[in-house]
Amino acid sequence: MQPAEFRRLIEQHARLLHGVALAYCRNPSDRDDVLQEIAIQLWRARERYDGRTKVTTWMYRIAINAAISCYRRERRHAAEPLADDLAPPLDRDGPPLALQPVLRCLAALPALDRALVVLWLDDNDHATIAEVLGLSASNVGTRLARIKQRLRDDLAHQENDHGAR
Repeated sequence: MQPAEFRRLIEQHARLLHGVALAYCRNPSDRDDVLQEIAIQLWRARERYDGRTKVTTWMYRIAINAAISCYRRERRHAAEPLADDLAPPLDRDGPPLALQPVLRCLAALPALDRALVVLWLDDNDHATIAEVLGLSASNVGTRLARIKQRLRDDLAHQENDHGAR
């Protein structure tokens, strides 16, 4: 894959890459770092793409692995995190305020479950999600049902806590 072709591929699937970065980083500068790492990993892996899977499946797999690696590396080096009430709000380049409770719930999920939600939110079917994450399609369905229930419960809990203030 030539540099111009690679650049077009990245531009064509920018939404996919930004979605993965957003799921793992609240801070815009951290998201930029993750996006850069994703691009580097995609570039390094470009010659190994053999076309047996959809290009988006290949990109998701690399992007999610790169984002999880960055997330884990940052968590190891980070100081104790701020409580949500003390954390600075997302800047104007961040997601809308209405999404912040959802992003907090998403951030509380384990890395694999977070990846599963990102893929599901991008309208991937269970078979594609299973292929990207190395799970069975039935496992994807079961995990998604549990995650959705957890997110509903967490969001309801946040609303109750916010209403009590």
